[in-house]
Amino acid sequence: MDDGIKQRLVGAVVLVALMVIFLPMFFGDRSVETVDILIEMPVKPAIPEFDISKPVKPSEQASPEKFEAKPEFKSEPEVKLQTDQQPKQTLQELADKKVDANNLPVSWTLQVASFKERANAEKLRDNLRKGGYKAYIKFRHDVEPKMIRVFVGPVLERKTIDGIKATISKQYQLDGVVVRYLP
Repeated sequence: MDDGIKQRLVGAVVLVALMVIFLPMFFGDRSVETVDILIEMPVKPAIPEFDISKPVKPSEQASPEKFEAKPEFKSEPEVKLQTDQQPKQTLQELADKKVDANNLPVSWTLQVASFKERANAEKLRDNLRKGGYKAYIKFRHDVEPKMIRVFVGPVLERKTIDGIKATISKQYQLDGVVVRYLP
Protein backbone atom coordinates (compact mmCIF):
# COMPACT_ATOMS: atom_id res chain seq x y z
CA MET A 1 0.00 0.00 0.00
CA ASP A 2 1.01 3.54 -0.62
CA ASP A 3 2.15 5.70 2.37
CA GLY A 4 -0.42 8.35 1.52
CA ILE A 5 -3.29 5.88 1.76
CA LYS A 6 -2.01 4.54 5.09
CA GLN A 7 -1.89 8.06 6.52
CA ARG A 8 -5.44 8.80 5.32
CA LEU A 9 -6.76 5.58 6.88
CA VAL A 10 -5.05 6.29 10.22
CA GLY A 11 -6.43 9.85 10.17
CA ALA A 12 -9.96 8.57 9.43
CA VAL A 13 -9.75 6.09 12.34
CA VAL A 14 -8.58 8.84 14.73
CA LEU A 15 -11.42 11.16 13.64
CA VAL A 16 -14.05 8.44 14.11
CA ALA A 17 -12.66 7.64 17.59
CA LEU A 18 -12.79 11.31 18.60
CA MET A 19 -16.40 11.59 17.37
CA VAL A 20 -17.38 8.48 19.35
CA ILE A 21 -15.87 10.00 22.50
CA PHE A 22 -16.89 13.67 22.24
CA LEU A 23 -20.22 13.71 20.35
CA PRO A 24 -22.21 12.08 23.18
CA MET A 25 -21.02 14.89 25.45
CA PHE A 26 -22.45 17.58 23.19
CA PHE A 27 -25.66 15.86 22.11
CA GLY A 28 -26.31 13.62 25.10
CA ASP A 29 -29.12 13.84 27.66
CA ARG A 30 -28.72 17.08 29.63
CA SER A 31 -31.51 16.35 32.06
CA VAL A 32 -29.30 14.39 34.43
CA GLU A 33 -29.69 15.83 37.92
CA THR A 34 -27.24 15.52 40.74
CA VAL A 35 -28.58 13.87 43.85
CA ASP A 36 -27.49 14.83 47.34
CA ILE A 37 -27.54 11.89 49.71
CA LEU A 38 -27.94 12.75 53.36
CA ILE A 39 -26.34 10.24 55.70
CA GLU A 40 -27.03 10.60 59.38
CA MET A 41 -24.02 9.85 61.54
CA PRO A 42 -24.68 8.21 64.89
CA VAL A 43 -23.88 10.19 68.01
CA LYS A 44 -20.39 9.69 69.42
CA PRO A 45 -20.62 7.04 72.14
CA ALA A 46 -19.89 8.05 75.69
CA ILE A 47 -16.56 6.71 76.89
CA PRO A 48 -16.47 6.03 80.62
CA GLU A 49 -13.59 7.56 82.50
CA PHE A 50 -11.31 5.28 84.45
CA ASP A 51 -9.37 6.11 87.56
CA ILE A 52 -5.86 4.81 86.99
CA SER A 53 -4.07 4.53 90.27
CA LYS A 54 -0.45 3.69 91.03
CA PRO A 55 0.43 0.00 91.09
CA VAL A 56 0.26 -1.62 94.49
CA LYS A 57 2.92 -4.02 95.76
CA PRO A 58 1.60 -7.47 96.61
CA SER A 59 2.48 -6.92 100.27
CA GLU A 60 0.13 -3.89 100.37
CA GLN A 61 -2.79 -5.74 98.82
CA ALA A 62 -5.36 -7.59 100.85
CA SER A 63 -4.13 -10.93 102.07
CA PRO A 64 -5.93 -14.06 100.90
CA GLU A 65 -6.90 -14.93 104.49
CA LYS A 66 -9.41 -12.06 104.53
CA PHE A 67 -11.52 -13.66 101.84
CA GLU A 68 -13.38 -16.89 102.35
CA ALA A 69 -15.02 -18.77 99.56
CA LYS A 70 -18.54 -19.85 100.58
CA PRO A 71 -19.96 -22.00 97.84
CA GLU A 72 -23.74 -22.35 97.78
CA PHE A 73 -23.56 -26.04 96.96
CA LYS A 74 -21.00 -28.73 96.46
CA SER A 75 -21.38 -31.29 93.74
CA GLU A 76 -18.14 -33.13 94.42
CA PRO A 77 -16.10 -33.51 97.58
CA GLU A 78 -12.88 -31.51 97.81
CA VAL A 79 -9.77 -33.47 96.97
CA LYS A 80 -6.44 -32.21 98.28
CA LEU A 81 -3.41 -33.31 96.33
CA GLN A 82 -0.39 -34.04 98.42
CA THR A 83 3.00 -33.39 96.93
CA ASP A 84 6.41 -33.98 98.29
CA GLN A 85 7.69 -30.70 96.90
CA GLN A 86 6.95 -27.50 98.73
CA PRO A 87 6.89 -24.24 96.77
CA LYS A 88 10.38 -22.83 96.65
CA GLN A 89 9.36 -19.25 97.32
CA THR A 90 6.20 -17.76 98.70
CA LEU A 91 4.49 -14.72 97.25
CA GLN A 92 5.82 -12.57 100.07
CA GLU A 93 9.41 -13.67 99.39
CA LEU A 94 9.00 -12.80 95.72
CA ALA A 95 7.55 -9.42 96.65
CA ASP A 96 10.54 -8.70 98.89
CA LYS A 97 12.98 -9.14 96.00
CA LYS A 98 14.59 -6.00 94.71
CA VAL A 99 12.96 -4.30 91.74
CA ASP A 100 14.23 -1.49 89.58
CA ALA A 101 12.52 1.77 88.61
CA ASN A 102 10.43 -0.08 86.00
CA ASN A 103 9.19 -2.64 88.59
CA LEU A 104 11.25 -5.35 86.92
CA PRO A 105 13.14 -7.76 89.16
CA VAL A 106 16.84 -7.15 89.43
CA SER A 107 18.45 -10.21 87.91
CA TRP A 108 21.97 -11.17 86.93
CA THR A 109 23.62 -12.90 84.02
CA LEU A 110 27.17 -14.04 83.25
CA GLN A 111 28.85 -12.77 80.09
CA VAL A 112 31.14 -15.63 79.20
CA ALA A 113 32.73 -14.47 75.93
CA SER A 114 32.49 -12.15 72.90
CA PHE A 115 33.07 -13.22 69.32
CA LYS A 116 33.23 -11.64 65.89
CA GLU A 117 32.12 -14.85 64.20
CA ARG A 118 28.57 -16.07 64.78
CA ALA A 119 29.54 -19.73 64.34
CA ASN A 120 32.01 -19.51 67.24
CA ALA A 121 29.43 -17.93 69.54
CA GLU A 122 26.82 -20.55 68.66
CA LYS A 123 29.32 -23.35 69.22
CA LEU A 124 30.17 -22.11 72.74
CA ARG A 125 26.46 -21.56 73.50
CA ASP A 126 25.66 -25.12 72.43
CA ASN A 127 28.53 -26.52 74.55
CA LEU A 128 27.27 -24.62 77.59
CA ARG A 129 23.74 -25.87 77.00
CA LYS A 130 25.04 -29.45 76.80
CA GLY A 131 26.69 -28.78 80.17
CA GLY A 132 23.28 -27.92 81.64
CA TYR A 133 23.51 -24.13 81.62
CA LYS A 134 20.89 -21.70 80.35
CA ALA A 135 23.05 -20.09 77.67
CA TYR A 136 22.05 -17.57 75.03
CA ILE A 137 23.70 -15.16 72.61
CA LYS A 138 23.09 -11.45 72.06
CA PHE A 139 24.18 -9.34 69.13
CA ARG A 140 25.81 -5.98 69.76
CA HIS A 141 25.54 -3.80 66.68
CA ASP A 142 26.45 -0.48 68.27
CA VAL A 143 30.20 -1.19 68.28
CA GLU A 144 32.53 -1.73 65.38
CA PRO A 145 33.33 -4.48 64.62
CA LYS A 146 29.97 -6.03 65.42
CA MET A 147 30.25 -8.42 68.35
CA ILE A 148 28.26 -11.47 69.41
CA ARG A 149 28.25 -12.08 73.15
CA VAL A 150 27.56 -15.38 74.92
CA PHE A 151 25.67 -15.26 78.23
CA VAL A 152 24.60 -17.72 80.93
CA GLY A 153 21.57 -16.95 83.05
CA PRO A 154 19.64 -14.94 84.11
CA VAL A 155 19.20 -15.65 87.81
CA LEU A 156 17.63 -13.52 90.54
CA GLU A 157 20.36 -13.75 93.16
CA ARG A 158 23.89 -12.48 92.74
CA LYS A 159 25.46 -15.24 94.83
CA THR A 160 23.92 -17.87 92.51
CA ILE A 161 25.51 -16.34 89.43
CA ASP A 162 28.83 -16.03 91.29
CA GLY A 163 28.69 -19.79 91.91
CA ILE A 164 27.93 -20.42 88.25
CA LYS A 165 30.88 -18.20 87.30
CA ALA A 166 33.25 -20.23 89.47
CA THR A 167 31.97 -23.53 88.04
CA ILE A 168 32.27 -22.37 84.43
CA SER A 169 35.74 -21.02 85.15
CA LYS A 170 36.82 -24.49 86.33
CA GLN A 171 35.04 -26.52 83.64
CA TYR A 172 35.65 -24.39 80.56
CA GLN A 173 38.60 -22.19 81.62
CA LEU A 174 36.52 -19.08 80.83
CA ASP A 175 36.67 -16.04 83.09
CA GLY A 176 33.27 -14.41 82.70
CA VAL A 177 31.90 -11.08 83.87
CA VAL A 178 28.73 -10.80 85.97
CA VAL A 179 26.41 -8.12 84.56
CA ARG A 180 22.87 -6.98 85.22
CA TYR A 181 20.35 -8.79 83.02
CA LEU A 182 18.44 -6.44 80.75
CA PRO A 183 15.88 -8.09 78.46
